[in-house]
Amino acid sequence: MMTLAYSTRIEGGQALLDPDESGHLLQVLRKRKGDQVWVTDGLGQGWIAEIAHADRKATMLHLLEPVSGPASWKGDIHIALAPPKQAARLEWFLEKVTEIGVDRISMLMTHRTERTRWRFDRLQRILIAAMKQSGQFKLPLLDPEDLTIAQLAALYPDDERLKVIPTCDWGNLPRLSSVYRAGQSVVVAIGPEGDFTPEEIETAIQGGFQPVLLGDNRLRTETAGVMACAQIHTLHDL
Repeated sequence: MMTLAYSTRIEGGQALLDPDESGHLLQVLRKRKGDQVWVTDGLGQGWIAEIAHADRKATMLHLLEPVSGPASWKGDIHIALAPPKQAARLEWFLEKVTEIGVDRISMLMTHRTERTRWRFDRLQRILIAAMKQSGQFKLPLLDPEDLTIAQLAALYPDDERLKVIPTCDWGNLPRLSSVYRAGQSVVVAIGPEGDFTPEEIETAIQGGFQPVLLGDNRLRTETAGVMACAQIHTLHDL
C-alpha cells in the first residue's frame, strides 16, 4: 500500500499538509520532492498525489488522480464511551475502533466515570494515525464535548437506528447479536468499570436504548467498546 497522508486543505488540484503531517512524511518516512503518495481529506475521498514542494512545516502535494478507498457500508456506528482512568487504555480503544471502522465517538460522562478530562488534540491525532495505518479515507468524528446519557439519547429522538446499552446485569437480556440487523445504523453507550447506575439505565431506556449483553464475560470499558464495534461489523458481513 502506498503511503497515506491526511490534509484538511485540498483545493484547486493541490493538498497542503500541516506541520505534523509534513514532518512525518519527510523526516520519518523519508519522502522527497517528486515521490508519489496517497492523500485523503478524511471525508471519504482519496487521490494519488506527487510531492510538489517538500517543507517540514507545509508540504504541498499535486493531485494526480482520484483513488478508491475501502468499500463503504450502509449505516454507521456511533460509540459513546465512559473514558477509563488510564489514558493509554482510552487511546488503545480509539486506535482499535478506528481500525475496525467507526463513524462517531463521544466521551460519556456518568456517575461512575473515572476520567473527566481529556485532550481533544491528542486524541484527534491518534484517530488520524489509525485511519492512515488502516488505509481508510474516512476519519471518525470525535465530539469535542462530553455527553450524558440523556444528551446522547436526545441526539436521535426519532431516529430508526438501533440504540443499545451493554450492561453487566446478567439477567434475561438479549445479546447484541440477536437484536442487530445487517446494515443498520447503531448507537452504543458503553459505561464505566462500575457499570451504569440503575437511574442511568432507566434514563437510557426512556430515551430508546435497549439493554443488551456482549457476551458471557465481564469486560473492561475499552474492551467492551472494541467488542461492540467488532461484533457489529461481523454481523453486517454475515
